[in-house]
Amino acid sequence: MAKLFDSPEMRETLRRLIRARMAYKGFEYKDLCRELEALGVHQAESNLRSKVNNGSLGAQLLMYILLAMDTPTLEMAQVREILAEVTAQQKHATAPQDK
Repeated sequence: MAKLFDSPEMRETLRRLIRARMAYKGFEYKDLCRELEALGVHQAESNLRSKVNNGSLGAQLLMYILLAMDTPTLEMAQVREILAEVTAQQKHATAPQDK
């Protein structure tokens, strides 16, 4: 069986992207669950929180989340910026420290 692609940097990027959008819209997880339910997508609040915090969402759930928050566009430049920041932070955190 082929191993699925998994990137810790992209998981963190997704987490930050969704959390930033939630903050901008003033959404809490209960609000997001309610809006998802209106779209026919049932997600328990605790399950949704876990998926977002782990950055482990499927593409379909990500699209529904963006729709639920009435996201008019997804700016790839913003995604690239967040990903670059996350990658730089993770490289810095794992680099050997000079003493």
